[in-house]
Amino acid sequence: MKTDIFTDSAPSFSSATPTRLGQPTEAELASRYYPLVGQVVNRMRTNLPPSADLEELHSIGVYGLMSAIRRYDVEQDATFRGYAAMRIRGAILDELRKMDTLPRTRRAKVREMNKVLEKLEQELGRAPKDEEMAKEMGLSTGDFHKLREQIKPKTIISLDCGGNGDETDDPSLHDAIADERHVPCHEKMESRETFSILGQQIETLPERQRQVISMYYFDEMRLAEIAEVFGVTEARICQIHTQAVGQLKKKLVQAAA
Repeated sequence: MKTDIFTDSAPSFSSATPTRLGQPTEAELASRYYPLVGQVVNRMRTNLPPSADLEELHSIGVYGLMSAIRRYDVEQDATFRGYAAMRIRGAILDELRKMDTLPRTRRAKVREMNKVLEKLEQELGRAPKDEEMAKEMGLSTGDFHKLREQIKPKTIISLDCGGNGDETDDPSLHDAIADERHVPCHEKMESRETFSILGQQIETLPERQRQVISMYYFDEMRLAEIAEVFGVTEARICQIHTQAVGQLKKKLVQAAA
């Protein structure tokens, strides 16, 4: 019995390639998975900037799909649908970065800010205060605040995963890092410091845990999609996610002590 290695139910690809006899052509695969582009765009649209052209991003997503079809490694442990969704999302994110109108001089300041942040954190053993950052960069506190507006977090990151393997729709107040626009002024400093510490601790996680955290929170992929990419069950991805979040919570508690 012949197996179609490009069906969604296949846990992984066999040794066959789409160019071999009996396998679908690029055009057939593009037609079959074309609706996936719209699904990815619709899932991302709530976090897109107002200037984003959905029709243009959809076209970019199609390019990402074709790239997935041509570049997929049949030996890797992942289903094609999960891999294609990741490539589509990546192509759209790349296009959004190109659409960024931040001046080159401002970009240089942002890079400088990140370097200064790392330097002061190592010297002080804690997240630096705004005044310390501003002084190190040769800026007034007001100018520093304006610069920070360019790179502030724009999403609420929930560190929750339901016991049945599903994501929760609402973020936990205890375990969320919020956009500064969503928290009172007196909480902003604490939120920024927590975000900085969390970013550092994510880098200390084991490779697979770090990948899952990155895909789930920063690439905004669902647990089921991540499971498809790695060719494992959604329950297994939730387990990895839970382990990673548990470690991050402990590190945050230790940092706050």
